[in-house]
Amino acid sequence: MEQLIYKGFIKEATKGENDDALFIGEMEYPLAEKFESELQGKQVSVRYWISDTEKTKEQLQEGALKTLIGAVDADYGDRYSEITGYLWTDEELKIGGHDLLAELSSSKGKFVYLEIDVH
Repeated sequence: MEQLIYKGFIKEATKGENDDALFIGEMEYPLAEKFESELQGKQVSVRYWISDTEKTKEQLQEGALKTLIGAVDADYGDRYSEITGYLWTDEELKIGGHDLLAELSSSKGKFVYLEIDVH
């Protein structure tokens, strides 16, 4: 089993023409794009802890633990029109039907420790 860890503050930033792509910490690519390219269709278990300040995993475990289990369904792609150019960016990240992107987006500006077990 492979384990991936992403930690840092949740933020929206520009990626290409998308002005509100979701990133964790100093990620080079948006979270949905990273999941789409590396985990699409794989079975994963995801645990994450959210805090107002940066903390260690042990400190975070003392609080609430959120767990999602299931297949990754991720999408990250720009939509264009021949007439007007850039229209919007599709950004989706679901784990076992749970909308991880929406859950993390509701905690922008907070610290997250995201732990992923790839089965």
